Amino acid sequence: MKRDDAAGKSNRIQGRPVLDLPIEFEWYTGDWLTLFDRQIELVRGDLKRAHAEGRVIVFQSCPISTAGGGHFSTNVDIAGSIERNLMAKWGERFFILNPSKYQMETKEGVGLMYQHAEAIRRETGKQIDVDTLIKTTPPTGGDYMRMWTKVIVEDDYFTRANIILPNTGNLFDAFYFIGPTDVQEFFLSEARSLSQAVEIYFARKYAIDDEFKNDFDCVKANDGVCQLLDLSNPKEKAIWEQRRLDFFRYYAIKAGVNFSRGSHDEWNIVHLLNAKRLAHPDIYGPEDQIAVFFDGKQISPGSYPTPAWPGYAVTAP
Repeated sequence: MKRDDAAGKSNRIQGRPVLDLPIEFEWYTGDWLTLFDRQIELVRGDLKRAHAEGRVIVFQSCPISTAGGGHFSTNVDIAGSIERNLMAKWGERFFILNPSKYQMETKEGVGLMYQHAEAIRRETGKQIDVDTLIKTTPPTGGDYMRMWTKVIVEDDYFTRANIILPNTGNLFDAFYFIGPTDVQEFFLSEARSLSQAVEIYFARKYAIDDEFKNDFDCVKANDGVCQLLDLSNPKEKAIWEQRRLDFFRYYAIKAGVNFSRGSHDEWNIVHLLNAKRLAHPDIYGPEDQIAVFFDGKQISPGSYPTPAWPGYAVTAP
């Protein structure tokens, strides 16, 4: 594990979230680490309850960030819709772990961090100012991927009777990677053509959701205050038009895990876990790989051993 002492980065480290899995990220230490560790335990609690109920556990990998023209709340809407669709198709014997519910791009995710901070205050007397942390050192993709790597890989509390190799993702039965058909179905529920559907969604959100509207109408100043674009100014109007075009282009042809850094890392984690299993044929065979679905279908046998280009993972220089 490597500590980065460069100016402004002394509170970040680089390393493997799970020592025996060869994938590395950078994350914050200190208060953020304390809060994220609480979040890990909360997710594990949800998984334990699902296992106790005898449910099949599926990790749903979905884009969340704004990279490439995406939008946080739209991605959350899509992830929630796909989760509901999967549950409707697969039934109550399944438990879908939807990461968007636990990340700070959602009000639910932010609220959980406040709950953790309050619990820490009650238990230890330590004050953690979540608002200041968000403003001064917002968490990065590496912070989330450390969390999800530990959730996915670590299985020391796995209680099934069969013999397992530790840290091979035994808590999860399958992974579902969101694809373009999933996203198009979300939009096409409102219109016949994809062009019309994305435009209708945008127009409705722009009209009724102030936070959504501000993401297109504003430029954030250094103090975080929203400064409205002057649409009578050609340069500022061009910024607004480009944002809307990027939104349309992304959700019409790009939305899905192929264009998500975090999902690339999650794909590679599953790839590493299945490779680790198959390296121990005395315990695991091909039939014991974690099942992987993409865009509504199980992937082909040749796709299982194929890694993706890294997302937030730290690569060798």
